This record gives sequence, structure tokens and C-alpha cells, in this order.
Amino acid sequence: MGGFSFTVSEQRRLYLIQTAEKGMHWMKLTVAGTAGHGSMIHRDNAITELSEAVARLGRHTFPVRVTKTTRAFLDELGDALGTELDPEDMEGTLARLGGIAKLIGATLSNTANPTQLGAGYKVNVIPGEATAHVDGRFLPGHEEEFLADLDRILGPNVRREDVHSDKAVETTFDGALVDAMQSALVAEDPAAKAIPYMLSGGTDAKSFDDLGIRGFGFAPLKLPRSWISRACSTGSTSGCRWTV
Repeated sequence: MGGFSFTVSEQRRLYLIQTAEKGMHWMKLTVAGTAGHGSMIHRDNAITELSEAVARLGRHTFPVRVTKTTRAFLDELGDALGTELDPEDMEGTLARLGGIAKLIGATLSNTANPTQLGAGYKVNVIPGEATAHVDGRFLPGHEEEFLADLDRILGPNVRREDVHSDKAVETTFDGALVDAMQSALVAEDPAAKAIPYMLSGGTDAKSFDDLGIRGFGFAPLKLPRSWISRACSTGSTSGCRWTV
């Protein structure tokens, strides 16, 4: 997924070409407790234990880790903006990115978002088990760190198992194909400049990588300034000026 524009000024539009994407661990978390009647004092409540673990995970801020792709992206964007972007100052950097802050913020660290909860079948019965599902994404080269962080945050009473997992991928931004992308963009938009970026989601680039094929996300879209902030949201729309 890439090739869409981010307008810096009328003289410069950056087109983000995907050269990397995060890996994934979609997880099921399970806590076992003691079933009982809802009217009783109960110290071994699976829902309470799981809720506390999920809250810790959902509120956790993972450390900033700058990959080669993200470093190149920040350098190019900083040059276009006429300033230096410091990834260690995440809040300050994202505040200067405008509509693409959400997209780029997710590529500066590993992430884990609780998405589903399940427990119980009747209001007056304390269940013996509670479950949650979590969408976890890790940066290239940081899978082991991510899993270790998860186990530390969740604690020993939470069983974690993968529902689905896949690797992270990253390639360099060079070669004849990259040159052809830049030429195609400039032919339609003289203000265009292609730059690399990392996708926080996942695509079939992972499967192509298994075959030794480099993957680039390139579906050129000249977008209105406001559209990019809605990408990957529940209100996603298409507002392209032209496509190639």
C-alpha cells in the first residue's frame, strides 16, 4: 500500500512508497479463575485479572525504535519541511506531521491494541475463564523484544497464544524500478518526489519476500490535503485526483 501523496506545499508533494511493513501477532489471551456465584466475595475472578492485564497492555507505550526505512522517511520529510525531525521526541515530531501523524506514529514503535473481550454467560455467575484478543504489530528486527515486552506486561497469570502471526519485511529504496516510479510521478505531477515509508499494516509483500522478490507499495494517488488523515479509519474514503 503506497504511492499516495502528502502535500508539503504547492511546490512539493511527497509520494510515500511502501518499502517495509510491520510483522503481526494476532493473539488470544486467556486467564483461568475459579467459577462461583456472583453474590459471594470472590478473590480469584478471571475477569478482574484479565481486565487489569489488558488495561496495562492497552495503556503501555512501547519504546521508539527507528528502522532504516523510517530514518530515510524522516530525513526526506525533514528536508522538504526545512527542519530536522527527531524520532526520539515522538510527540514533537508527530505534532509537525499533520495529517500523516497517525500513519507514521505507528511505525516508530511496536504496538498492541486489545480488540475483543469475552467472558461469562449469566449475570449472577462468575466465569472460570476470561479471554481477550489483541492485534500486535512489531517492527522489522524487533520481534523478540516485542514478545518479551508482552510477557512482562501481561504477567504470569495470562496465557498468550497466537491466532495468526507473520513476519515483518523491509527492502532498500533503490534500483531501476524506484527510478521508474519517480519518473512516472513527475510526468503527472511536476511537484512530486517519491520517498520510502513503512506500512503499519500487512500486505502480500510478506509472501513475495518468501520468494526473494522485493516488494514496493505503489498505487499513485494525488490526494487532497485532508484525505490522508482518514486513511485506515472507519471513515476511509477515496479522494484521488488521478491514478496511474
